[in-house]
Amino acid sequence: MLWYYILLIVIAATLLAACALLFALALYAHLLVFGKRMNRNVNLKYFEPADFGLTVRRLRVNYGKTPLYAAVFTKGEESACRRVVLFCHGIGAGHISYTTEIARLASYGYAVVAYDSVGVGYSQGRNCKGFYANVKSALAVCMAMEGDELLRGKPLTLVGHSWGAYTALCLAPVVNARAVVALSGFNTPARIMSDSAAYAMGPFLALLCRPMWYLINAAVFGPKGNTNAKKCIQRCDTPAFLAYGAKDKTIRPENTPAVTAHGTFIQTAVYDNKGHNVYVTVHAQKLLEDINAAFSRFKDAAKRRAYFERFDFSAATEEDDEVMEAIRFFIDSH
Repeated sequence: MLWYYILLIVIAATLLAACALLFALALYAHLLVFGKRMNRNVNLKYFEPADFGLTVRRLRVNYGKTPLYAAVFTKGEESACRRVVLFCHGIGAGHISYTTEIARLASYGYAVVAYDSVGVGYSQGRNCKGFYANVKSALAVCMAMEGDELLRGKPLTLVGHSWGAYTALCLAPVVNARAVVALSGFNTPARIMSDSAAYAMGPFLALLCRPMWYLINAAVFGPKGNTNAKKCIQRCDTPAFLAYGAKDKTIRPENTPAVTAHGTFIQTAVYDNKGHNVYVTVHAQKLLEDINAAFSRFKDAAKRRAYFERFDFSAATEEDDEVMEAIRFFIDSH
């Protein structure tokens, strides 16, 4: 029977080696995304608050001992704002990627609080840690808002896109918000990591790595690192507007709350002609896709720079009035 035990040992060793390789691959992918800072892309144009005539007031916020950037953006006098919106950004350069949306919300008479997660944009931090770091950063902002005389006591709505939508939904059960608006959100970090990585490593290998990303999130953030956004919004009575574009190439339908979440206080909107940036026009979405394609098409830095110098960034950030007005109506209704 000696051969039998040898065979078991060989099989066990092979399985352990395979798991170790999968974990190493998953960790490498995690570090590619979160093991560094997320800063502005030098090729892109980012609109500033002054471009929209916004008033900016800084807030003092820390992620542990790490200072975060957070500010209140208003159109006119902040004291006249009847509601507060906390805007949670997606993966990229931080809140500056959403200045157009922040300005639009401010034009509705809201005081819009926007921030950069740890290791992102204007915030400090050597890296951005992981998906749940945005939730912890937003929670730190909420705590600062509670101590602010001009913000405290006003109705609060959580608004977010993609990573920010996940953040807003995770915050819903723990902060006193009137409503949540989640645009192109996802349910779980491990699943979105798997779906995104499938384009590079193939669906099967990405599926095998999914448990490893679960373990990595748990190691970095503890049990909360794998918080399910869909379950968060379903177990609380905070009204939620969940929007999704059926042509979204980033988030699969089975991993978005807009398709999978159900509840008395949940309102969903699936736009058949929209992609991941569900809040912009169809034409703007096409231009945003062109931007992503340009990075792989232009290997020469000079040619890439020339392309973006001619690019119409205003057209690429043109908002869909129907979607934005639906968001406004939902916020004002709660």
